[in-house]
Amino acid sequence: MFKVLLFLVLFALTLFSFDNNVQILATKIKGKDNTLYASGNVVVYSDRYVMTADKAEYNKTTKIVKLYGNINIIRDSNLFVKSKFAKINLADDSSYFDPFFLDDTDSNIWIRSRLSKVNNDMYYTKDAIVSSCNVYKPDWKITYTSGDYSKNTKLVTVYNSIFYIHDVPLLYTPYFSFSTDKTRRSGLLRPSFGYSSEEGVYYRQPIYIAPFKSWDLQFDPQIRSKRGKGIYTTLRFADYEYSTGNIKTGYFKEKNSYIDKYNLKNSSHYGFEVNYNRSKLFSNYFGDNAQDALWIDSKSLNDVDYLNLQKDKNYITSSLITSKINYFLRRDKDYIGLYFKYFKDTSKISNDDTLQTLPKLQYHRFTEPILFKNLLYSIDYKFNNYYRKSGINAKQNEILLPVIFTIPLFENYLNFSVSENVYMTHINYTNESSALQSGQYVSNYHKFSLSTDLTKKYDDFLHTISLDLDYIVPSFDDKKGYFADFITLNKEQKSINFQLEEFFYSNKGDLFLTHRMSQSYLFDAYDYKYGDLLNELIYKFSDNLNITNNLTYSHKNSQISEFQTGVQYKNNMYKANLLHTYKHGPDKGDSNIISIGLSTNYFSKYNYFTNIDYDLKNSYTQNWELGVTMRKKCWNYRISYKEHITPILTSSGSNSVTRRGIYLTINFTPIGGVQYKFEKDNGQSE
Repeated sequence: MFKVLLFLVLFALTLFSFDNNVQILATKIKGKDNTLYASGNVVVYSDRYVMTADKAEYNKTTKIVKLYGNINIIRDSNLFVKSKFAKINLADDSSYFDPFFLDDTDSNIWIRSRLSKVNNDMYYTKDAIVSSCNVYKPDWKITYTSGDYSKNTKLVTVYNSIFYIHDVPLLYTPYFSFSTDKTRRSGLLRPSFGYSSEEGVYYRQPIYIAPFKSWDLQFDPQIRSKRGKGIYTTLRFADYEYSTGNIKTGYFKEKNSYIDKYNLKNSSHYGFEVNYNRSKLFSNYFGDNAQDALWIDSKSLNDVDYLNLQKDKNYITSSLITSKINYFLRRDKDYIGLYFKYFKDTSKISNDDTLQTLPKLQYHRFTEPILFKNLLYSIDYKFNNYYRKSGINAKQNEILLPVIFTIPLFENYLNFSVSENVYMTHINYTNESSALQSGQYVSNYHKFSLSTDLTKKYDDFLHTISLDLDYIVPSFDDKKGYFADFITLNKEQKSINFQLEEFFYSNKGDLFLTHRMSQSYLFDAYDYKYGDLLNELIYKFSDNLNITNNLTYSHKNSQISEFQTGVQYKNNMYKANLLHTYKHGPDKGDSNIISIGLSTNYFSKYNYFTNIDYDLKNSYTQNWELGVTMRKKCWNYRISYKEHITPILTSSGSNSVTRRGIYLTINFTPIGGVQYKFEKDNGQSE
């Protein structure tokens, strides 16, 4: 207590308030005329500064502070300055330092120079070093003869600069400027450049324009010296509180030599893309219980190279491009959905015969009581417009009307229900097939259901199980007219369907095992009475390890038609995943692919990774990648070697190219970075 009182007394004796804006604390203080002299543990306070030094002088008339010795200055809470001598004019906020060290905690950069002059918020330096790494032996640094740093614009400008990695000089430039501003702003983004054996030198320079918070614009001009040149443009926007979206378009012109070499169908590649998400579009007009959302993912392009050329290394591996527009509105018991789906098969010369769904409309009335609580009904209506320029078009209306009577049994341990289900559809054909007789189908079927939901607590876990057994008996159906092969009907057969779903929880409430299984028996099936057995298993051994398995067994073919097993492991140091997918049969197609992904953070700041997709059926590697990522506070890089197969469109149809390349992304904080690739194509694969 005595020490605290002594400190307060000394503090009061040594605190000298020279005027309203400056306060000085020191071991010894004396004044002469208009100047105050302080020495020993000097602390100077002003509106913008907190300063410490061995000695200090302050002139009340000129408002000039001179500091000597071990000087430490904090300005505006985020700038830290060290020096041996400083002269600061508090009247016009100018200063002089010899030598000078500045640390900006907002941008994490530091500047060390022989001397510095400061005019308000502009710092001018001579014979200096700038970096964002550790001050002692920085990983990278820039030395320069003169430069300036603006605290307002966050812009660093240097002259006669040399860029170093450690102590190794790599690049000289007479002029260099970069921003330390972390906020969204206009300017040049990180460029990408590289070399491909088939495409030559590659360079892409993004230009970013951000005039408003609600939208920004990005231009991506690029050149490939042996192939051609083009530009992509992206507009990103948020037009409403609950929305985000972007619009992208691009054009790339091929050189004649590249067209002839690969026999390309198109001499140029172009496209237009729209991505948009919006909720609360119209729901505010339908009351507090209403929900709605609009989702657009639309692509219009002449071939797949439009997509491949806008990316540096993530090429499209599928030739089928799907565009979707979905909207739904739900209020209380009613649901309305409007869906558009458009397919573009880039492996085909023409998509005139590709069947589209433009649009699909759905109305659903959720189950609710009618007359009394145990009698329920629902409504499900769908309209499908199947459209294409060449071939059969159709408009299909279909409706399903179930009426359900439920009976709880054994004190609700078992539920029994009986339902009458009426299904009707009508198909009207248009286009060149307008002469075809329209199709009509009406059916009625009975459905008897038993279900139970049980929960039991054991010593070490909690088990919940749901069992459903449905018996379906068709009673009437009538089919007239023509039905194209793409028309789907809700045509029920006499069958028994069994479903099981169970969950296991630990005593802490964590789900560690999920199991689902379903099996059907078809009484009147012509070829085979047992439907496919479906089984799903998800086991979570711990927070780090889980295993998933999906199995489909075909009783008809007495074989597994689909089998997929995945293993995922993740902790702070390692991440691994293994996925094996097997498909066999006339309905599934034939494929046998194993995918492996491994990464490790075993070495500090380094992440090593590899990804492989191998086709076991055809004994070849579809894609594989091997690389390393390094991350530090002041810089990071990612380097990888990758092989992948990507489709191209030739004059004779679809083909593919195998690309092999080294990809490097390097970034120096906050000056920016580059992307580089060295790529080699092996030509076309048949």
